[in-house]
Amino acid sequence: MVHGQPVADTSITGSWMGTLSVPDGEFRVVFHLRREQDGTLTGTMDSPDQGATGIRLSEVVRDADTLRIGVRAIAGQFAGVIQDDRQSIDGQWAQGPARLSLTLRRTDAAPAIERPQEPEEPLPYRERTIDIQARDGTKLAGTITLPEDGRPHPAVLLVAGAGAQDRDASVAGHRPFRVWADALTRAGFAVLRYDERGVGASGGTPTGHTTAELSVDAESAMDALAGQPWVDASRLAVIGHSEGGTIATMVTNRDDRVGALVLLATPALSGDEILSDQLDIRADANGVDERTRAMQRGTQDRIFEAIRSNPDSSQMASELRRIMIDTRGIQGQDLIQQEIQRLTAPWLRSFIRYNPAPALRSVDEPVLAVYGTKDTQLKPAKNREALQEALAESPSPDVTVREMDGLNHLLQPATSGRPGEYGRIKWTVSPEVLSLVTDWLQDQSK
Repeated sequence: MVHGQPVADTSITGSWMGTLSVPDGEFRVVFHLRREQDGTLTGTMDSPDQGATGIRLSEVVRDADTLRIGVRAIAGQFAGVIQDDRQSIDGQWAQGPARLSLTLRRTDAAPAIERPQEPEEPLPYRERTIDIQARDGTKLAGTITLPEDGRPHPAVLLVAGAGAQDRDASVAGHRPFRVWADALTRAGFAVLRYDERGVGASGGTPTGHTTAELSVDAESAMDALAGQPWVDASRLAVIGHSEGGTIATMVTNRDDRVGALVLLATPALSGDEILSDQLDIRADANGVDERTRAMQRGTQDRIFEAIRSNPDSSQMASELRRIMIDTRGIQGQDLIQQEIQRLTAPWLRSFIRYNPAPALRSVDEPVLAVYGTKDTQLKPAKNREALQEALAESPSPDVTVREMDGLNHLLQPATSGRPGEYGRIKWTVSPEVLSLVTDWLQDQSK
């Protein structure tokens, strides 16, 4: 055998599945290997629990009893030893700094992703693509769903959370906003969901935008929704999930047309406190000892203070560089610069500095807020209490706040609540939450 050359047999072709254990939970990976006519091995990778399929393998090399698989698209690589029975491959998955044990076993069929709430044709309503003209001239794209009868209906704008989001708020093989739009439209609402800047069919770039800037795009989406001939512009509502709830609050305070506000798993504390709580949640999940926790908190506090107290970017970068070297032992200009760029990004800087309480205290429309007790992206009870306290000082005539047992940040029925579990849950959104919000909006629209 010539080392380093592909073996021209079919003993390892087919599908191989394994499970990666990460701090957020577990997720499955599947490699589909095939042999081309020239004897080379190739194939694709699926991550069904993350909703990813058909990722092209950049390298598949078998050398005697070892196998190496490269996945350039996600900067990942697997290297393992093929067992004598050709039924398992023991090895390691490497991606970035992570090195994780991974045993692959033959599988006759990749795991099916069960999504019972996904709408199926034929739909009992109309679905149309519309253009949204942003205030700076950028063209955004969205989908509006409309009851079939053609008369004006109350309408809802859906606003997604952090990160560059498509119109369905796609995550881990789920399409939550598609499910929300389906449920609400069946209940008699027109619903608009849209691709954020630089995502899907929308123009612009997907990075570098603060929450406040994204709220201006949401206002433009509200303009587009209110202008539809099938929409009753006197009965408009906005639903925001996570950071989208912060954006929805901003829009509600600026747009007198909005008559009701729904906040789903929305932060009610300042950004630096949210991130500090996330550090605590991860430490609890991973069993981090108190000494290590104190060191992590100290480093994070220094970083936040550097961001809060240095309006000048160059001064902020200098202070952050000292922190990187002093507390994390980071060496090498490239690594330090990468971390500084991440920490000084406009979105993170504004998020850390932003306190949502003043905006919540200004809301003068009815509000429904929903949290899940197993949310690991924020501390649900702490945020619920802060939100209730702020809204108690607002002129809102009707405030309903629910903390629902067993639901995660996506408001799915959950076991651990960790993001790594999202894709393994068949429900995209708790049916109880869908009914709660739909019924509440119907009451408000009357």
